[in-house]
Amino acid sequence: MQVYITNHTPRVGIFFKINTDFLIDAVPLTDGEPYGDAVGYSGHYEFHEILEPSTPSECRFKMHDYDYYPRGRVVGFPKKNSFTLYTDPCLTPDDVSRVISLFALDGQTVEVAGDEHYRCSACNKSYLE
Repeated sequence: MQVYITNHTPRVGIFFKINTDFLIDAVPLTDGEPYGDAVGYSGHYEFHEILEPSTPSECRFKMHDYDYYPRGRVVGFPKKNSFTLYTDPCLTPDDVSRVISLFALDGQTVEVAGDEHYRCSACNKSYLE
């Protein structure tokens, strides 16, 4: 799936890595959903449920449960003028760089963090589909 961002406004939201492609659901930080000091957007399960696949990557994605592929989330913290990128352990440094670019976070303060919520079928030893 090709994602073209015509606006270089930093974004918040979710993403999945399907083989070499990324599926994202994101909005500009100013359009995100406040949660305390954080601003986020979307949910992995909900995105999976409503997606009507139109590309080969989206079709592969829908063939499995929402948590099968590596995934993560970008959350903004406007008061600190920073972002946190929560990632699956299976994502490489190149994948992280690509997500930073897809979410227009180049030049922003971005902390990369792990979270037990983001464990795909390959890195979750207890995974059952």
